Amino acid sequence: MMALIVVVAGATDVLDGFIARVSGTVSQIGLLLDPLCDKLFVLLALSGFLLGPHLDWASFLILILRDAFTTGCYALGRLVSLVIPFRPRWPGKIATGLQLLALLALIFDPRYVPLLVLLVGVTSVWAIIDYGSHSLKRKWENVTAWSERDGAGGMST
Repeated sequence: MMALIVVVAGATDVLDGFIARVSGTVSQIGLLLDPLCDKLFVLLALSGFLLGPHLDWASFLILILRDAFTTGCYALGRLVSLVIPFRPRWPGKIATGLQLLALLALIFDPRYVPLLVLLVGVTSVWAIIDYGSHSLKRKWENVTAWSERDGAGGMST
């Protein structure tokens, strides 16, 4: 039953994004809620395995590291009125895929869980560095463009 829930959740997540893009109904709220719901699903699904023998707290924390970090950074940015949109990037997509594989391994064959936890941890660090460097680069480009416009405007008067 648990496997069916994971498969259906994954399929509906892919399907809703595809439908939104194809039909042109992508919205700002959808861009915010979709990854938030994904993170909540992973958190709740993995939490269910903490009571069992195959997932310890350290592995659980590694599996949710990237989600906790990106959500925390986004919330902190909003608190200080800094909006850096999170766009899906390949390292994050790979980490998400590995998270789902770890979830399926917990259901079907827990022998693979330690390897998948390690892979999720490595790709999560990669994704965090990638998100951070990409966001800083975009922010720097915006600051530089603003400074150049401001400087050019000041010189012409």
